[in-house]
Amino acid sequence: MRDSRPAEIAWLIVIGLLIALGTVPLMHALAANRPLGTVMLAAVIAGTVVMIRRAYAPTSPTVRADVTKAIAYCTAAVLALITIDWGPHWAIRAFITAAEVAIVFDILTIATRPRAAEE
Repeated sequence: MRDSRPAEIAWLIVIGLLIALGTVPLMHALAANRPLGTVMLAAVIAGTVVMIRRAYAPTSPTVRADVTKAIAYCTAAVLALITIDWGPHWAIRAFITAAEVAIVFDILTIATRPRAAEE
C-alpha cells in the first residue's frame, strides 16, 4: 500500500496557491451577487460546523488537532461571509490569511500522521 500523504500535501499546496492568487476576484464576484454568495457560504459554514462535530471524538489521540483544524476552516468560511456581506476593508485579506493558516495546519497534521501499517 502506497503512502498517500505526499499527494495530499501536494494538492493542499496547489489549493493554497489558488486561494492566494484567485480569491480577490472570486470574492468580488460573490459580493456582486450577494444572495447567492450568502447562501453558498452559509452552506459552507454549516458543513464546517458538521466537520467540527465529526472531528470531536473524545477517544481519539488526535482529537485536539482535528478539532482545531476544523475550527480553522470554519473561521475562514465565516470571514468569507463577512467579506461578501459587509465588505470591511480588512476582511478579504483576513479570509485569505485564515484559509492559508487552515491549509498549513492541515498539511502539518497530514505530515505528522502515523504511517499506515504495511499489509
